[in-house]
Amino acid sequence: MWKALDYADVARFCNSYGAHATTIDACRIGLSLDPDNAMLYVYRACAYDEFGRLPEAVADCEAAIRLDPRGPGAVLALITLALVRERQGDSPAALEAAHAAIAIEPADREAHAVLGTLRAWHGDYPAAWPELECHWIDERMQFRQRFPDLAEWNGEAIDGRRLLLVHGQGLGDLLQMLRYVPRLRERAAGLLVECPQSMLGLVRAVPGIDAVFVTGTTPRDRFDAFGRMMTLARLCGEDGTRGHSGVPYIVADDARKHAWAPRLAPRDGRLRVGIAWAGNPTHPNDRRRSIPLAAFAPFAELSGVRWFSLQYGPRANDPAPAGLGLTRFVDAIGDMSDTAAIIAQLDLVISIDTGVAHLAGAMGIPVWILLPWRPDWRWSPAADDTPWYPSMRLFHASEPSWPARLPDVANALTALIASKGCH
Repeated sequence: MWKALDYADVARFCNSYGAHATTIDACRIGLSLDPDNAMLYVYRACAYDEFGRLPEAVADCEAAIRLDPRGPGAVLALITLALVRERQGDSPAALEAAHAAIAIEPADREAHAVLGTLRAWHGDYPAAWPELECHWIDERMQFRQRFPDLAEWNGEAIDGRRLLLVHGQGLGDLLQMLRYVPRLRERAAGLLVECPQSMLGLVRAVPGIDAVFVTGTTPRDRFDAFGRMMTLARLCGEDGTRGHSGVPYIVADDARKHAWAPRLAPRDGRLRVGIAWAGNPTHPNDRRRSIPLAAFAPFAELSGVRWFSLQYGPRANDPAPAGLGLTRFVDAIGDMSDTAAIIAQLDLVISIDTGVAHLAGAMGIPVWILLPWRPDWRWSPAADDTPWYPSMRLFHASEPSWPARLPDVANALTALIASKGCH
């Protein structure tokens, strides 16, 4: 016979895979067997949060805290409560909950990461950076194992030394942090960068870099110290007021632009708009950020637009809504330099939170980013612009369901088409 602990295991598993309705059912049954099980309340609160049922999420978090005031149930409940309170517009209560979780368990990575996210959402980057570092602890350990003979660079003077910048996160993170490379070049005798194969061309064109290598292939005799890309904002003193400096800092190759121009067809009075709707499917937050291409159906009725796919990866061939008229380059795009060459010749990019959006922003191309109900740390939920990219406009989902917001984006595009006199 099943016990409450069995239902708690089911609820935790279902939450991790996005089956939140099943989580709620499992918790209901489990609580009928053991009404004092704090974790069942916590898992149900997480599921309620995903559905936007915030008062119910708060009630379950508070129940878990009462039942397990100093234990793991309270820590997870307070982390969830911090995010829910922020969503309800009560930022002081959100910060209080995050600090309370850390007070119970000072080493809890998720609690620190949530505190850092709350700080970053409100533009308090100096306070956010140390907490956000908890997102990248695994990366830090991997590079320390790779370079056991080196101490990681942490902002100290590096005059006369050659610095290798390494990166273990996504392409969007890399593109965002490349803005700091020129500042570092002034401080180091040599600056080397590692990146994925698909990024080699773009990174080589960033001023101040002496050499670029595919990730994991840099000869050991070429550098004296290593640093991680995700530390650069902190080490360069980014406080959210200098994010625009140096933009655009990614420039498309002229030869690539010339080669791609015929594929885009001649200008005919319509806006050229590129779209990307899906990110890396292995990303832990991908089920929240990626959307179905079918959700672009409200755009299909718009005249005055030529649509171009910037999508790569396994979802590049998703069927388009009837009438969208999407031009695709699935087999022709070889790397991100090709993507940059296409973007450079567009009027607008509409993208979910993925590398394409960062690339357009770093190039200074107008880009509308479609953000989930609870966005990543770098996008303020209360703003429609960002200090990171002056050409970017933020569109936030108003509820957990994605398509509910896309008609608003279609309305904004309709206004843009009219203002440009497109037909």
